[in-house]
Amino acid sequence: MATAQIFTPALASLGDLVPHDGILSPEELEQLAVDIVDRRDIWEPLVHRDAHNRRYELICEDERMDAWVLSWMPGQGTGFHDHYISGVGLCCAAGGVREDLLVYGGNDIELHLRPGDARRGGPGYIHRVRHEAGAPAVTIHVYSPRLDWVGQYRLAENGIVRREVRPGRNELTDQLISEGALERVLERF
Repeated sequence: MATAQIFTPALASLGDLVPHDGILSPEELEQLAVDIVDRRDIWEPLVHRDAHNRRYELICEDERMDAWVLSWMPGQGTGFHDHYISGVGLCCAAGGVREDLLVYGGNDIELHLRPGDARRGGPGYIHRVRHEAGAPAVTIHVYSPRLDWVGQYRLAENGIVRREVRPGRNELTDQLISEGALERVLERF
């Protein structure tokens, strides 16, 4: 039984921007994200200004990778998550976002990304991303292999951090108040 496609890629391929067949390294993913940012004709038509929901549009996907444009408005963020077996490259295209890296026993590392700033991480890379400037802020994210699964980190009512495996095409959000886990919990979670 065939299933309907949830996201329709904006492009059939990224042509000569992808360096080779096969899984891409984090360094190659970061460079590909930078190259896509340099091609405004690829991502600008996919930008949204939605004050209620962070918006993400699929640029291109194949059996080895997928590329997305994400639009961020004030108050929007992902919560801490990992990309399971996928590496990631991301580049800020407009506005600004803040990437936080979780530090055991210490303060989170805050990275402030502005247009042209890029980052990368291998499988298991844990971070969260939040809007910081612009209406919208825009980032390009490229994953290899394709982002089919993510781990979303949650703080249980008893203070234990748990990892929830979620489909990679679902919206990542900050921890939900309805879970009751935000009572007396540090802001960083």
